[in-house]
Amino acid sequence: VRIRTPLLHLTKREIIDRGVALGVDYAMTLSCYDPSPAGLACGHCDACRLRSRGFAEAGISDPTCYAAE
Repeated sequence: VRIRTPLLHLTKREIIDRGVALGVDYAMTLSCYDPSPAGLACGHCDACRLRSRGFAEAGISDPTCYAAE
């Protein structure tokens, strides 16, 4: 068994930067641990806060629709 974890030692900012360089459509991704029944990110869990901070640090607008907004 071989396990590969290419993003393990990257910050959220670095992951976002790499994704942008590769053409990732972040509007189609979700990191939330507790999304609403409508599929919106909660905006409060650790995953949402880390994602939001990563976009801010990268200087890129976060396309996520948060239920808390």
